[in-house]
Amino acid sequence: MTFEDLIGALSKTLGIEIEDAGGAAAVEIDGTVVVLQDAGEMLLMRAEIGEFPPDGKEDLLHSAMEANFLYQGTGGATLAVNPADGHLHIQKYNWLERLDADMAFDMLERFADTIAVWQKVLADYRPVAETAVPEENTGFAGGPFLKV
Repeated sequence: MTFEDLIGALSKTLGIEIEDAGGAAAVEIDGTVVVLQDAGEMLLMRAEIGEFPPDGKEDLLHSAMEANFLYQGTGGATLAVNPADGHLHIQKYNWLERLDADMAFDMLERFADTIAVWQKVLADYRPVAETAVPEENTGFAGGPFLKV
C-alpha cells in the first residue's frame, strides 16, 4: 500500500477528510495532533506528548528510557526528547507494504492510547518528597504497623 492509499483508506475508516500534504498528514485525537508521515517504504506516526514538569524531568526521562526497553511501556513506539523544545515526543514506524486500512487504524488507535498514558504520567507526576510518608508518621494510631 502506498502512503497516499493509506491516507485515503484511513480517511474513509475514520469518516473524516485527511489531507496528504506532500507526504505528511495529521489527525487530531483527543486534542493531540498525530502526524502521519511518508518515510520511504515506511509509515511514521509521531506526536508531542507534552512538557516535562519543572521538578520531574530527570525522573521522567529515566522512566521513559525504561519504557523504551523492549518497548515494554510504549506499545512498540519510542519515546524521545525533541531537542528543539525539550518536550517528550513519541514515534512509531511500520512498513507500508504490511499495512491495510484496518491495521493502520488499529496502529493509530493503540498509538493514541499510549500517548494518553504518557500524558497522564506527565500530568500526575509528583516529586518523591511530596508523596513520601514522613518517617515519624509510619504507624497506625501513632504506633508501628509491625515490630520485629
